[in-house]
Amino acid sequence: MTTPNKFAVLLKPTEEQPALDRAAQYARVDPSISVVAVRVVNDYKEENVEQLTLKEKANFEMLKRKYASIQNFDFKVVFDKNVAEGFNAECKNDNYSLAVISANKRHALKDLFISNVDSQIMRKCSIPLLVVRDASSTATLGQSVILAIDFTDAAQVGKLDDYLFDAASSFAKSFDGTVQIANCVTPKNPGLMGGNLSQSKIVSSGGLESRVGVHFKLAEEFALKHNIPLENVHVVEGRIDEEIPRLCEKLNARMVCMGTTPRSTFLGSINSSAGELVLEQIKGDIFIVNSEELDK
Repeated sequence: MTTPNKFAVLLKPTEEQPALDRAAQYARVDPSISVVAVRVVNDYKEENVEQLTLKEKANFEMLKRKYASIQNFDFKVVFDKNVAEGFNAECKNDNYSLAVISANKRHALKDLFISNVDSQIMRKCSIPLLVVRDASSTATLGQSVILAIDFTDAAQVGKLDDYLFDAASSFAKSFDGTVQIANCVTPKNPGLMGGNLSQSKIVSSGGLESRVGVHFKLAEEFALKHNIPLENVHVVEGRIDEEIPRLCEKLNARMVCMGTTPRSTFLGSINSSAGELVLEQIKGDIFIVNSEELDK
C-alpha cells in the first residue's frame, strides 16, 4: 500500500479540527498528499443553499491561512440532512483514498442504542478511515502502530490482514515507528464489555489450550511472512475491547489498525462495534477498513 494521496477530511462545526490537524501533519511529511476539507451542512433550507455555500467558502479561506503548510488544499461543501450519509456519499463518489474524521465524545447509554456521527461513518464508510481522537496526543505517545488481526475468518486472513499490514507499515514509516502484531483470542462467552485495564494476560507458546495455540502459530506465521520480529507479536486472551486498549497502554501505542464489518457487533443487537469500543479506550488514532468494501 502506498501512502494515500487524497484525503477527505470531515470538518467539525467548531474551531478545533483534530482530523484536519492530523491530515496536515501527514501532508507535511508527504507534500504530494491532497487534502479536501469536507463541510457537511445538515441544517438548511433549499432557498438558502447558495448563501450558505458562500459563507462556508469564506470560512474555508480562513482555514487555508491557518493550515498554510498544506500545499494541496481544497474544499467541498455538501448539503445533507444526515451528516454521516452525506460524508460517506462524498467519500464514495470522488476518488478519495482515505477518509479522516475526528472522534466525538460518546454518551455511554444513549450511544449504545443511537449512533453518533462518527459511529455511523465507521460502519458504512466505503474507503479506509482514520479516526483521530486528539491530534496533539502524538507528542506524548510512542512510535508503535498496533495491527489487530483476526484469524477467526479464514477467508479474510490472506486479504484483509495483508491489506492492514501494508497500511500499518505505511503509517509507521511516516514517523519512524514499528508495527506490533496483536491477535485477540476472545472467550466463547465474552459477556458484557467491562473495559477493565488491569494487567493483561499475554499468552506464551508453552502449555496452551488448542484454540489459543492455533492462534499463536498463525500469528507467528503472519509475522514471519512480513518479516516482523517475534518480540513484536502479542497474542492475548480476552475481550477485544479490553485487551487491545490494554496493549496500547503497555506499548504507549500511537495508533491501532483493524478491520471491521457493519454487520458484526460484539454486543449483539446493541449498537456498538469493536472499532468503536476500542476507540473509546485508547489515546491514539484508529485506522479502520471495512472488510465488506474490500471485497468489492
